[in-house]
Amino acid sequence: MENISLILSDLDGTLFHDNKSISDYSKTMIARAQKKGVKFGVCTARARVNAIKFLDGLNPDFYITNGGGLVTLNSDSNGKYEKLYTCEFSIQEIRTLIDAAFKTCGPDINISVDNESGVYCNTKEELSDRFWIYNDFSDFNQTGMKFCMETLDIEKVRKVASTVGIESIDYLPFSDIPWYKLSKKNATKEKAIEVLCNFLKIQPSRIAAFGDDFNDIGMLKLCGKGIAMKNAISEVREIADEVCGSNEEDGVAKWIENNIL
Repeated sequence: MENISLILSDLDGTLFHDNKSISDYSKTMIARAQKKGVKFGVCTARARVNAIKFLDGLNPDFYITNGGGLVTLNSDSNGKYEKLYTCEFSIQEIRTLIDAAFKTCGPDINISVDNESGVYCNTKEELSDRFWIYNDFSDFNQTGMKFCMETLDIEKVRKVASTVGIESIDYLPFSDIPWYKLSKKNATKEKAIEVLCNFLKIQPSRIAAFGDDFNDIGMLKLCGKGIAMKNAISEVREIADEVCGSNEEDGVAKWIENNIL
């Protein structure tokens, strides 16, 4: 496809295998596409500091992370990177959301906050993917690009969101865990892609994007080629332009090999 100049891929359930690895085959196909002149970027709900720990051997040109709250160029040899865009809750807004979550859902509610420096969570569970920093949030005093809470009660989510202005909040569930994500309206993958398009001076029609979950729907609708994984939730497959192989089948890499190389 000669009109595709940028490939964007979600990570979990998309480029990652279920064990959070990326196959050598996927890394090779992406590197070949980049050598051909096609840019590659990850587009993930993960915080940047978390995502990069899984990308050994992969060299993305761009990172859309924190659910769209942060857009960066690749790091230099010293690990420094250029920020193209940030959108986050203020310290006071995060404090308000924290207090509202405890008041609405009780003191045992599990919550998390991520920003440019880390991922903070008050759960004490031993998780296989543990790249968060424990915090009881009693005196948390940082900004946040994403606020998450362990509940599927939409009315409770809306009540918490309303404390900082529900009209300014984007909130979505996760398909694989009983949590909701809250972020600023402009901290979405779609907004981040608009920023990247302005930077590259291209139209979204020149992007091929891959995803599997609720927060990928807007991205797949926006881009010229919105491609759902075979393992994607039905809502994503229904709006996609096409469906590729599953994450376990290296669906992203096989699509690149068949359509770009």
